[in-house]
Amino acid sequence: MSKLAEEQEVERLFGLSPEEFVAARTEAARRLRREGDAEAAARVAALRRPPLSAWAVNQLARARERELQGLLEAGARLRDAQEAALAGEGAAALRDATRTEREAVSGLVEAAAGILRSSGHAAADATRDRIAATLHAAASDPAAAELVRGGRLTRDLEPAGFGALDALAAGAGGAPPAAARGNGRAVVRRATGSNAADAGQREAGGDRRGEAGAGRGGAAGGRGAASGRRGAARPAGGAGAAPARQGGGGAAAPAAAEAAAKARARRMAAVAARDDARRRARLAADQAVLATRHAERLGRLADQAEREAARARASASSAIEAAASARERASRAARELAEAEDQLAGGR
Repeated sequence: MSKLAEEQEVERLFGLSPEEFVAARTEAARRLRREGDAEAAARVAALRRPPLSAWAVNQLARARERELQGLLEAGARLRDAQEAALAGEGAAALRDATRTEREAVSGLVEAAAGILRSSGHAAADATRDRIAATLHAAASDPAAAELVRGGRLTRDLEPAGFGALDALAAGAGGAPPAAARGNGRAVVRRATGSNAADAGQREAGGDRRGEAGAGRGGAAGGRGAASGRRGAARPAGGAGAAPARQGGGGAAAPAAAEAAAKARARRMAAVAARDDARRRARLAADQAVLATRHAERLGRLADQAEREAARARASASSAIEAAASARERASRAARELAEAEDQLAGGR
């Protein structure tokens, strides 16, 4: 089977309902083995059936491509707004971008729930929450966005947090984004290494400056010999004064370079810690949103239960009134019967 044909087969499998997936995957792998393509058969047989929530997101990628693209664009704007906010700018833009992203997620969750119901599956709260988490992940992380856009998820995704902070950390420390994604540790190591190289360059520069100063030592030496008590403590010759200055500069340069390297490492560690804290804050905010939506759903259920209870109370009141009317009619019929019997008895 050609690579294109294999891709088409995989695409077909992920478009099937969850109930059809396993049998269709087994049949496809068996057919590939019969055709002599053992490697393709192994790849197809290794495909995992997606859970119901991931399956619903896969169907969004097929049926709601435009709305999904809108969410991903909203996520990109949100990451830009987060980066600007970290620089102390655009707080209002961050609020607007956050609201737009969450509204896009909410709309797609409702669309996914409709897909689930139309295919005979219940759109349970837990399933809706997992769908929302996957969509938030796609909005916050370009790599997750590509997975969701591909429509072949085999598991749910979790929001990654402030994706734009990696680029911000890289800009502060000179390390590439790939190093910045290691919770800051790679950034600190890269910064420390570059500072050590800078220290060597500064030390070499100090030596060169010292050598240049030695050439001017003859004139400086004459002035140094007549400089009073401080001058008496120094070597009288100009050649001796220049090496003294050179030695002092050579000792100070490594110490200054080491201090600068330590300060830079501390700064990068602080940046990494801040970024990690902000990622955790974003995840906590996402979880709070999901919890709020769950609470709102429970509130709606409680309101519905209250309305049903009020209807039940009204029905009970009507039944009580109907029973009272029935009892009254029964009493009246009993009196009429008694009167009729009395009349019959008197006629005898």
